[in-house]
This record gives sequence, C-alpha cells and structure tokens, in this order.
Amino acid sequence: MQNSKEITIKGMMCGGCESIIEEAVSEIEGVLEVKSDYPTGKCQVSFDNSMTSLENIHKIIEQKGYGIDLSTANKGSIFIKISLSILALIGIVLLMVFSRKLWHQFSVPDISSQLSYSMIFIVGLITGLHCIGMCGSFVIGYTVKDAENGRSAYLSHVLYGTGKTLSYAMFGAIFGFIGSVVSITPFISGVSILLAGIFLIIFGLNTLNLFAALKRVRFKQPEAMARYANKKRRNSRSPFFIGFFSGFLLGCGPLQAMYIMAAGNGDPLEGAKFLAAFGLGTLPALLGFGMATRWLSGSMTQRISQISGVILIVMGSMMLNKGLMKTKSGYDFKSISSSLTQEFKDLQL
Repeated sequence: MQNSKEITIKGMMCGGCESIIEEAVSEIEGVLEVKSDYPTGKCQVSFDNSMTSLENIHKIIEQKGYGIDLSTANKGSIFIKISLSILALIGIVLLMVFSRKLWHQFSVPDISSQLSYSMIFIVGLITGLHCIGMCGSFVIGYTVKDAENGRSAYLSHVLYGTGKTLSYAMFGAIFGFIGSVVSITPFISGVSILLAGIFLIIFGLNTLNLFAALKRVRFKQPEAMARYANKKRRNSRSPFFIGFFSGFLLGCGPLQAMYIMAAGNGDPLEGAKFLAAFGLGTLPALLGFGMATRWLSGSMTQRISQISGVILIVMGSMMLNKGLMKTKSGYDFKSISSSLTQEFKDLQL
C-alpha cells in the first residue's frame, strides 16, 4: 500500500544535503519517490509500506548524519519570532562593528597577498565542520575498509585530501578563467569580494537558523551534476577519486563565495590557489571528525557548529568591508559609521 509522509530534517547545511538525502532514501527498497528541500528542512517521501517503513527511512537519514524532528509543537508566536529577529539584527550589527575593530589586525592589503590565502584557509577550516554531513560517510567508508584489510588509513587520507584539493583547484582555475574573459577592474574585483562576504554572512546566519528566508538565497547546482558526482563518489574504490568528485558538489555557500572571488580575480592561476587553500582548510575537521565524534556529544557538536557560524559572520563582515573599500565608492564600515554618528549628533542639537 502506498503511503506519503513529510519528514522534518535537522542539520541540513546547504543545497548539497538535498542530493545526499534524496540519493540515500531513493536506494531503499520500496521507496517510490523522494524530494527534499533545504530551505524548509522538509523531505517528502512516497513509499510502499509493505516493503519498508517510515522508521527505516528515518534510520537511513540519521545514518547520513542528519536528525529527525518529531516534535509537533508550535514553534512560537509571531511576536516571539519578530523579537528574536530584531535581537539577531542587533547582534549582526555588533559583530560588524567588532570585525571593523579587528580589521587593522586582519586587513588584507591586496587580495593576492599571503594573508589572503591565510584568511581563505581559515574560512575553509571553519567550513570543514559543515562538510562532515556531506562527505563524512565516504571517509568512514574507506577508513573502515582499510581497518578490515589491516592497513593504515594514513595513505587513504592523503589520497582523499589530494583528490579533493585538486578538484577545488581545477574549478578555481575554471572560474578564474571565466573572470579573465571579462575586463576585471578594481571595482569588479571589489564587488566580487563584497559578494563573497555576503555569501559567508548568509551561510553563517543559516548555520544559526536565523532568518529562514535567507536559505533560499543560493546558486542551485544542476541536479544532473550533483547526481553524477554522488554516483561517482559512491562507485569509486579509490579515496583519491572519492575526494576528487567531492569537489563537483558546488552547493556549499562558502565554496560558492570562493568561486566568486576566483572569478573576480580574473586569473586562472590565482583562482586555483584560492580554492586549493580553501580545500586544504576543509580537510582537518573532515579527516579528524571520527575521533571528534567519539569525544564530543551531539549537543556539543551542534554548539561548535553554531560558534563557527558566528565566526563566518565576522569574517564575512570583514570581506564585505574590504570589498566596499576596493570598489573605491567612498563607502566602508568606517565612513558609514562616521556618517551615522554625525547624523546622530545633529539630531541631538
């Protein structure tokens, strides 16, 4: 007998999670149709309940690192939601002010400078915490296989990391080449940094589950490409190719921000370097998460994820300010805050 259920999923970080969930659930015998939606956190499943059960579907989703929200309670009144939104806005403004204070220490004098690569590496390091949901099961797969065969997983980790970094660098070069076709001016370069900052801020807010409408602000990857990458990852026996095809999943917000920066730079080589730095940054958290999950509780892991969201908002604000400065428009956090301060003083007179 056919049955249709809507499942509320916790822990979806980006559009790439849609493909992971849909592919995993569609492989269950008896599942007829599945469609997940990252912005709403919902998954619509049609299945033959004589062949499988809702509990089994829940189990498969949880095995992929996501949670199932079984609560039916009202999430809160409109007043509470509006109040939380106002508090969140105040918090964002304070974070931006804080990032401006840090700017003199972390300022990027030139987007191609060594410090820029350090910042991109740090963004990758933070983003790596969110890569676990999409790539963690594949890392576990080859690690367990190595253990069964009595081999150390060290070489497999190196191969995986090499494949993923090369894939990111390849796409970075492609976006850099696309940017080179256009005449890149300092203004366009500044806009690309500004957009990258906006994407990081949005991703950070989504990590904190603030302003659900922002989850719809994304470049959605073609489904055919996502299915191709997931199929290749699943069927590949070599950790190198598992890592390489992981780079084909372009739904991650920070990753999209890096591609925008690569295109804005207008240099294939620099684009490759940007994305290589980002890819290397994602590896420590991803390769070390097996040990981390043994030591950290689920609530602690979620708290760390939320802290990383705050850090991404700060770094996104810093990039936003740098982009404004590079456009030579005369606007940046300093000039805007000075203007607002002066207007406030005029009102007091």
